[in-house]
Amino acid sequence: MPSTIVIIPGLHCASCATLIKDVSSEFREIQKVEVDLTTKKVTVEHGEGFDLAKWKGEIEGLGTAYAVHPS
Repeated sequence: MPSTIVIIPGLHCASCATLIKDVSSEFREIQKVEVDLTTKKVTVEHGEGFDLAKWKGEIEGLGTAYAVHPS
């Protein structure tokens, strides 16, 4: 299964991780999301039809703390 790893520097607590997972659950192609609060890395396991740009837009729409950067 393909995966994409990004860095979201504003992640700082369990609520942030839950928010990322909640938004990600709206994408059918996403199978699993892992959030590492220590490294600020988010690993998204997804199917072939995953639209990274759309997902990034949804995450960044949560606020300036949720800027998504390539890992």
